[in-house]
Amino acid sequence: MHEAFKRPRYKDPEAPIVIGVDPARGGADSTVIAVRQGRDLVELRRFRGDDTMTVVGHVIEAIEDFKPALTVIDEGGLGYGILDRLTEQRYKVRGVNFGWKAKNPIMWGNKRAELWGAMRDWLRKASIKEDRQLLADLTGPKVKPDSSGTIFLESKKDMKARGLASPDAADAIAVTFAFPVASRERVERPRTLVRSERSAGAYTSWLGH
Repeated sequence: MHEAFKRPRYKDPEAPIVIGVDPARGGADSTVIAVRQGRDLVELRRFRGDDTMTVVGHVIEAIEDFKPALTVIDEGGLGYGILDRLTEQRYKVRGVNFGWKAKNPIMWGNKRAELWGAMRDWLRKASIKEDRQLLADLTGPKVKPDSSGTIFLESKKDMKARGLASPDAADAIAVTFAFPVASRERVERPRTLVRSERSAGAYTSWLGH
């Protein structure tokens, strides 16, 4: 994880820009807009206490600034209203629900766990500007395989019970991996966990720490 903060920007002009949005659910949570271009995390924008239409304005501003190939929104909670409004305005947006079934349901318990797995693979070569809150977001959640070895990510509710904040920025980055986007960059084959790495019932950090 720390290596990603030390790497210089790749600045690959052939890599598509994808924006991820994790809308706040109220309280201490933040709405986070993540801008990723290939292996570079270009920018994070955080907002707190905004209503749905104000968040729509923030997303439109990011779209106009970065001209992404796609914008992906966590459609849970306030996300569906944001997605609906942006679709009405003909922006290229798609929604993803963390509770959806994973493409590989044997390995991943739901879509959120699968997307965090994709993000973990990306982090091995990624370049990220140092950000303490993002580091806390990325290292906070734990994973708990079930008896068959299927991996589930700790819920935000359970994290808050442990005194940890919702990993809003990490979720915003994770949703950028929800849909394939055309790119000329080489994509490495995701690493597959072997059975020995999935100790049933034991919570461990999703980064393996």
